[in-house]
Amino acid sequence: MNTFNFRKQFKRRWRRWKRTVWMTAALLAVTILAYSGLSISSTIERLLTTNFSEATSVMGPVTQETRSEQEIQALVEQLDSDPDHLTSVVLETQYICGVETEQLGKMARPQLKMLLAQHPEWDATVGTSDELHLKQRVDDLSPLCKQQAYISIDAVGNLNLYEGKPTDEKVIRTFFQLDVGTLESSLPEGVLEQLQQGIRIQDKDEYDSVISTFSDYAVDEDHHLIRNGG
Repeated sequence: MNTFNFRKQFKRRWRRWKRTVWMTAALLAVTILAYSGLSISSTIERLLTTNFSEATSVMGPVTQETRSEQEIQALVEQLDSDPDHLTSVVLETQYICGVETEQLGKMARPQLKMLLAQHPEWDATVGTSDELHLKQRVDDLSPLCKQQAYISIDAVGNLNLYEGKPTDEKVIRTFFQLDVGTLESSLPEGVLEQLQQGIRIQDKDEYDSVISTFSDYAVDEDHHLIRNGG
């Protein structure tokens, strides 16, 4: 538990430091855009003046990713050739549980290049000559999942993540099959019943804890406990 808290504090401090660097650089960039006469919508300004990963933790360890000028130029050249043309930008956020799509508005080429340089961890593809698709992966549950996600077991022993109560049968993903007999005899009374009714998941810590607990009772295709090696 102490190690976990230490890691959380370290990550929080790292995010604060990273946000400060981004804000300083981005504020300068916004000032330059303003003096150049380019209008900046509130959505775009929010993107250019805040580090988007402050609210969400991107999947995997912090890396020193960069997107080269050549890569940025190659993407921009697939868009409308008119330098004054405004391109629609769509951001898709893929969570452990859930997907959200956000319309970021229209951006001119300088704004597009800045956004692509700021977020090299985002996948970028050109949908049409006037639409840019961005995709980020977040190691967390979506806000909607935090409100209504459950982990439960189905009739054949599969451990599933559900949108809403398990009785609604809206399976988001299946993790593995459980040895129900071993689980029932090994864990305290009532645990299996609670799992069958559905365990409410409200954050990533709960999600990880539940998956870790029940992974000890996962079985392979021959119904042997994986933790025992067969």
